[in-house]
Amino acid sequence: MFSPLHQTNQIKISDDSGFLAIVNSESYQSFVDEDWQLTQLVEHFVNEMNNKSLVIWSTGLPSIWVVSFVDRPIHKNPFREITSTIAVTEGKLYLTNFEDLSMSAQFEEVKIPAPHHTDLAITLENGLYNLTIRQLFDPQAYTFDPDGEVGFEIVVQKTLKETEKKEGIFWWTL
Repeated sequence: MFSPLHQTNQIKISDDSGFLAIVNSESYQSFVDEDWQLTQLVEHFVNEMNNKSLVIWSTGLPSIWVVSFVDRPIHKNPFREITSTIAVTEGKLYLTNFEDLSMSAQFEEVKIPAPHHTDLAITLENGLYNLTIRQLFDPQAYTFDPDGEVGFEIVVQKTLKETEKKEGIFWWTL
């Protein structure tokens, strides 16, 4: 079972497009179309969220982020937060970005995790989890932190109850 006391709970990831995601690489259906359009990709992401294979959100701006995985909130008063359900089927979830998701959407042979992101994983028992993504900063007032302060705290809780159906990417409008 996930425990921040028994594994590294902070992961650093680059984000050039302003989106991060957590993916079940075993159940996530990545390919969309060689010439996908943004509306197709967004619809695909929403379908995969509703299939409990993906949780994707807008960061508000591109940066290099430190994401902390915890079993209870550590930081207080997030700028905003959402909760979504994801299934763990092979003991791992991967943190990824829009660049990797869009490449795997365009090319059938490209899968998540990307080879350079195989280390961006958390290990969990198989089952359903509610992930509460807590954004710890206001993107309108953000300045890059070279020391890597935690930008997102992900509260991981095993559950039997799924969250509501998703209608779009969290914190983003087309």
